[in-house]
Amino acid sequence: MKRNTVKTISSVIASAALLSSLSGCYFFPDEEPILEPPTLDVADVVYSTYTVARKDIVSQDIQSGYVVSNVEEECFFTQYTGQLKNIYVNPGDMVEKGQLIAEMNNGSIEYEIQIQQKKVELAQLNYNNSGSAADKLQLEIEQNTLASYQAEYDGGHVYAPITGQVSYVKTLNPGDLVNPYDVIVRIVDPERLCVSITTTSITDYYVDDEVQVEINGDIYSGKVVRTPREEIEDGDEVIDKVFVEFVDDAPGFGYLGAIANVTKIKASSENTLVIPKHVVHTDEDRKYVQVLRDDVKVEVDVETGIENATEIEILSGLSEGEKVIVK
Repeated sequence: MKRNTVKTISSVIASAALLSSLSGCYFFPDEEPILEPPTLDVADVVYSTYTVARKDIVSQDIQSGYVVSNVEEECFFTQYTGQLKNIYVNPGDMVEKGQLIAEMNNGSIEYEIQIQQKKVELAQLNYNNSGSAADKLQLEIEQNTLASYQAEYDGGHVYAPITGQVSYVKTLNPGDLVNPYDVIVRIVDPERLCVSITTTSITDYYVDDEVQVEINGDIYSGKVVRTPREEIEDGDEVIDKVFVEFVDDAPGFGYLGAIANVTKIKASSENTLVIPKHVVHTDEDRKYVQVLRDDVKVEVDVETGIENATEIEILSGLSEGEKVIVK
């Protein structure tokens, strides 16, 4: 009896275990079905476009330079190093040609010149009276000595080479040593102001080109008067500068040294088709744009003309009102 009871209990436990294992699978989630990748209808693509329109376009070159004088002379001592006695002009002063600008301390040279002049006169009288070779030789010696003193005196003086206005004076004090050819004063013609520009676009400038000059917000008309081409033709030292003179109105002397912006119109076109420059694509010699036609993107070959930093002219390939794809 007990043995049958034990068998019955064992059968129940085994059955329960089996049912438990079978029912356990219901606790795991069902596998989700694999979805197809999403598709985007062409009609859903939104393009940013630019409408082709007519307008004016200008291509220009802008260079910066300085207001200078077309006539400028530098003043300096030429003979020897010496002590400065004084500089007699200040920036902005008007001077006349031949006016004393500066001088050195010459010690007793003026007195020596006066004495030597008397010696020359005496030697001349002796030679006139005797006519001898000895007196003639003595006269020449005295004359050469006077010339030497005079050269020393002249070398210690600087005179204005032109009539004009002082634009620069070196800061020096009486007694300072000055070397030969050290520029101490600069004189310019205030009526001949111009603009000097150094540019990498020199080949774009020719004599008589009309330009616009901006100085401190004021606008002046200008004309190119000299380029490196003329330097080469004249055999002068080649420089990388272009000079522009003012036409009609000109700035005053106070603008000397001021920064000037020179603008030259390289090309222009009125009432022409214009689009942003960055929408034009290139493939070797081919130029094309992407256009939206009937909501479909198509490539269109174009011929371009004038361009500037942001825009470009379209000569053929597009019509006014078309939608060019920007992105």
